[in-house]
Amino acid sequence: MKVKNYCHEFEGYKTIRQWALLGQLPKKDTKGVELWANKNCQASYVYYSPDEVDPATEKELQDFFQPERDRKNKLARLNRKWHKEAEEKKRQEEQKKIFDEAVRTALSPYRELIWKLTEKTKELYPKKEYPQTIVIDTETTGLDPFRDELLQVSIIDEDGNVLFDSYFKPLKHKEWSKAESVNHISPKMVADAPYINEKAAELYAILSQAHWIIGYNVDFDLNFLVGSDIITDEECNAFRTEDVMIQFAEIYGEYSVYHENYKWQKLTTAAAYYDYDWNVKGIEAHNSLADCFATLFVYHKILSGE
Repeated sequence: MKVKNYCHEFEGYKTIRQWALLGQLPKKDTKGVELWANKNCQASYVYYSPDEVDPATEKELQDFFQPERDRKNKLARLNRKWHKEAEEKKRQEEQKKIFDEAVRTALSPYRELIWKLTEKTKELYPKKEYPQTIVIDTETTGLDPFRDELLQVSIIDEDGNVLFDSYFKPLKHKEWSKAESVNHISPKMVADAPYINEKAAELYAILSQAHWIIGYNVDFDLNFLVGSDIITDEECNAFRTEDVMIQFAEIYGEYSVYHENYKWQKLTTAAAYYDYDWNVKGIEAHNSLADCFATLFVYHKILSGE
């Protein structure tokens, strides 16, 4: 049926729903006529003339409107469910906010004391010369540098000499199951490890002399060092950094249309690309020291153009 424009010829014609609201329904085998709703609404409906409808019984009208009532009831149930979920989410967020604030308040005196002790140990740490170019990697309890904590920090120089490698016992976190599934560092492994502030002076001595820092997603590592009060934002911004992850992404060539850039790849992918043998150092992947060696290897391969 070809759709027709609505005009005076069809005055009095109505859709089936419009007739139903008036207590009438189309007669059996009537076809009606398909019309544009109006010139501004490019949607068509079947309209019926007054001669094509008859008064409907109560049951016929109930049956006709039942699917519409079902849809409205379903939508109402969904709206109630969404509203309830939104209220619960808001309640949980407010509780978490209150809890986080309480924790921050409770820890504030201790954090200030730790910061003062850290600053003092930095001053007292024996002066020693360290390389200006270093490779760094960390393992953490999560991804937020100001909520999560460092579990391991490793630093080597550009010749592969180990300058620093230590596990840390977190101050706030008792478990980190999601991160543990990746880095394999369990609470038991760090139970007897030092707290980060105990090694802050040694870490700072190395970092304060570094001009060039190489890493795989290096900003992640540096942000955690800032979050742990090892270095300041100003000191962090003063470093010249080489992010091997970003360099390798272009070489690997997997383009993301969504991000309009090359997709970042895991260090294990980059290491495999250059046939890196993790067993050379005898350390498991995702240990930060092992990742330092792998990062340095990939970096040299990129520099050589192989």
